[in-house]
Amino acid sequence: MYSRFRHTISNHKLRKDFKSFGPQMMVILLVSGLTLTCLNQTAQAQSPNDGNSKLVNDLLRLLEKSELATRDREYKPSGLYLPPAPQLNSSRININEVRKTLDEFSKDSSALALSLNRVMYQVPGVREYVADVLKVRARASILVDRVNRTSDLNQIAAEYGEIDQLWRVVSLQLENVRGLDRESQSLIARMNLADRKLGDLLQTGPQLKRTELLTQTSALSNALGILVEDIEIELSREPQKFELVRAGQEVEQRMIQVSNLIIDRQSYDVIKREYLAFRDSWNSFATRLRPYHNRILSRGIQRVVQQDRSIQELLWLPQDGANMQEIAHLTEALKRDVDEFYRRATLRLLISLPPANYIATSDEFYGTVENLIDTVNHNESTNNLITSFSYIEQSWKDFSAMFHTVESPAALQLLDKVDNSINTLRISLRIEQPSESIDLAKLIVALETQSTQLSVIAEQWLATESPSFRQSTQNSIRDFSNTAHELHRLILMQPASTALVRSKSSELFESWFQVHDKISRCETREKYQLQETAVRITQMLMDLRYATK
Repeated sequence: MYSRFRHTISNHKLRKDFKSFGPQMMVILLVSGLTLTCLNQTAQAQSPNDGNSKLVNDLLRLLEKSELATRDREYKPSGLYLPPAPQLNSSRININEVRKTLDEFSKDSSALALSLNRVMYQVPGVREYVADVLKVRARASILVDRVNRTSDLNQIAAEYGEIDQLWRVVSLQLENVRGLDRESQSLIARMNLADRKLGDLLQTGPQLKRTELLTQTSALSNALGILVEDIEIELSREPQKFELVRAGQEVEQRMIQVSNLIIDRQSYDVIKREYLAFRDSWNSFATRLRPYHNRILSRGIQRVVQQDRSIQELLWLPQDGANMQEIAHLTEALKRDVDEFYRRATLRLLISLPPANYIATSDEFYGTVENLIDTVNHNESTNNLITSFSYIEQSWKDFSAMFHTVESPAALQLLDKVDNSINTLRISLRIEQPSESIDLAKLIVALETQSTQLSVIAEQWLATESPSFRQSTQNSIRDFSNTAHELHRLILMQPASTALVRSKSSELFESWFQVHDKISRCETREKYQLQETAVRITQMLMDLRYATK
């Protein structure tokens, strides 16, 4: 556990021995930083940093509206994503019990959306799952209405299977969010019980999101293939090269077998069993690779680890705690990067920096790195690791800001290596990315792409509308696209003006509300494509609001 006393002792030791050690020698030289509206409900979004909760509320309302619009068509299961229509024994189904349980599930989903909206900024990990909760709420609401109007149990069971697919994944994701409030936890637990009960009542059983699962397993196979190629190049002179390549190919084939089971529509238990066998072989293989301390191989390992976590969620597997072997490897890599920066910093480079308290800043940062290593070596809990890491993040901000003024491409490249190592550790510890780390330029490019797609779809619909309305809608979409383009230009300016970015973001939000109002009037076959695109754009705008709040 991070201890201020331990850190003080560590700092004292650093100061005492700095004449003998490389990093500390450099210190001497430095002497010379919702509201969600579920159609009729309103709640205030609360955030100490959000001065305009109405904007967040309105974005959430658009998400809900778009999701409902995409779900009001007749249910038509098709493709790999949905389960085959269940063969029900209708005599065993109590339709009144189904209606009652589904109504409870729907009400709890509405309450959960409201609860998550209230804590969305206090608990950053919640933000990315709000949209999926809204999807569950919209689909459950529509199914409640359908159950009250029809007794077609096969259709009801098939449509509920789709809700079950989505809810099982998002509930597991929310359960793994650190710091989630008790009210939300209680609602998730109640919804889980109702979900299992409905599965029994409707004889559907658990339903996998097979298309998404296949996408992720294929991506993991691809990541393994790239890793094997990297081994052939990076370890070309190592005596173990051929054995490692063969072992990597075997692991890759195990992953391909998992994909084949999904395509063949094998049962959940069969897929899960094969995937757990793959994970055992992968963990053994990764253990053999880490001692080489090769940056390219480490990056390949991290790609596989990321994909593995996504698949664990889709298979509803309990999330492992921090992998201590992986954390130890990444922590040592961070220390090597920091030491390399200290070694490469020349006296001429350092004395060119503006006056500042370099000793305290450098000492503090190096001490937090050593403290994390100490925490790892003592096999302390994941919470203690996260606490220790948080001190690294805090001191890194000051350290990075101070030394990024240095006029040396090589030194800046080393600082970027340290930053990448810190980000890799954050991912491994499953810590939510801070809002300032969101790649705004990439986000805006994605928004521009979706805006273009929206325009293409809208043109097909607008051909049937009056000239005046067509022109008005085209102008609204064009204004939105132009504003997004202007925002992108502002973000790419160095340094980007925070005030200008926020102002232009506000214009973008207002422009989107106008566009959404226009496309919501579509009643032709393009309606569903328009609203599905609108869901994606609104989610991106919520990310933009989070990043610029």
